[in-house]
Amino acid sequence: MIQGRRGWSRLVALLGLVALLVTACSNTVSGAPVPVVIPPPSAAESIAQSLLNLGEAGAVHYKGTFTSASDEKITFDVTVSSAGDVLGSITADGNPATILMINKSLFVKAPAAFWAALRGIGEGDGKGTAIADRWVKLPSVLLGVEFGDMFTPDGLSQDLAKEPKTAGEGALAERPKTTESGVEVIKIPVESGAIFLAAQPPYGLARLTLSRLGATDNTRVKDLVADVADTSADTVKFYQELANQAAGLNTAVDALTTVNQGPHRFDQCGASSCSLIVEFTNTAKVPVRVHVKADWTGDNAPLGSCETEVGPVAPGQPSSATCTLSSPEWVNFWQRAHSVVGTHPYGASWAPLVLADAPDLGSVTTQASAKPADPKNRKTEGSHYVYTVKYADKVWKYGVAGTKYWQDHAKAQLRPCLAVNQALCTFSLVTATDNAASAYALQQQLVAGNPGGCPPGQWVSCKR
Repeated sequence: MIQGRRGWSRLVALLGLVALLVTACSNTVSGAPVPVVIPPPSAAESIAQSLLNLGEAGAVHYKGTFTSASDEKITFDVTVSSAGDVLGSITADGNPATILMINKSLFVKAPAAFWAALRGIGEGDGKGTAIADRWVKLPSVLLGVEFGDMFTPDGLSQDLAKEPKTAGEGALAERPKTTESGVEVIKIPVESGAIFLAAQPPYGLARLTLSRLGATDNTRVKDLVADVADTSADTVKFYQELANQAAGLNTAVDALTTVNQGPHRFDQCGASSCSLIVEFTNTAKVPVRVHVKADWTGDNAPLGSCETEVGPVAPGQPSSATCTLSSPEWVNFWQRAHSVVGTHPYGASWAPLVLADAPDLGSVTTQASAKPADPKNRKTEGSHYVYTVKYADKVWKYGVAGTKYWQDHAKAQLRPCLAVNQALCTFSLVTATDNAASAYALQQQLVAGNPGGCPPGQWVSCKR
């Protein structure tokens, strides 16, 4: 009896301990869950996102005015690609010119008046006549502006990102609004002036008014005023037009290299043709190709033109170019000179011009024929990465990053996406490609096919 009672007493003690433990684990806190308050994006975040979007553009159009480093008043209308290729026009002191920039090389085509007014390419009454209306390779320093470096989307984005003076804690939408060039904008002061962002999300860059812009003293412009528009959706068309214009660059003139002209003479002039022989010496330190175009007259009337090319001519070596005219006008002049009594003078005007090395157009032609990258044939390596940022199973933005660190690019946008949409945002890779134009063509295709039109965070390839 006594042993049995001890065993029962131990059992009761154990059950009591278990009950205490269970009671301790079942404590609860009354009340309802409180959602986390996500503040809207600050002005600083919206500005940073807008400049990041600019940096991802495939091509941007700029139109405005500035004063070049050489104090020329220039009006410009240019499109600049993400690679720094440039296509457009400028007017300097009332003289128009077409400009191309490929692989960092500048080419200009302009009338004689433009060249006559430009400092640094020689003097004389005939300055500019020989190179009028033909492509000329020109150092950017002579023009006093480097369009490729100054306006490349990613480079401009980084330059402007260093400059905002006032960010503020409030939302960008709360800032005062004005209208510039017919667009409602918000003015953002920066160290060198102001930038203007579109008043509606995603607040894309619409205008620049800067006291200075440029990397070096001899190409830094002043008093820049420019309207800005994304043209990434037309990147392939940009390269098609660039390729079309660049087809004539194989006979572009080198503005800074010349030869020393020697004697000239006419030779073998007869009923069907006449030749002009021009002698010269290559005084440059490199081999050169020399082009001669001669404009002929007879009895003070035009007889036509002839062209010829010789070379390469080694440094320090003499050579000659023979330019032969065989136009119908020459044939008529010769017959008239031998049938009509009197003096019948004829002559030619020319200049031996050194030809520039033609640029490598491989990348231009490849991008001009680009097709949209195929997301079904997904690649994870390339020079350009097409990605998407989503919230609540909806697309917030399709991006193109020209860096293998595209994930860092995308991650930086998750906070703005979260703040705008009040929903968790994620990113994923669509595909990668080694052709920039293919990446932007796919982006344009994705934007066009998005339900409801442009995604809310989209600036690049979105026509609003």
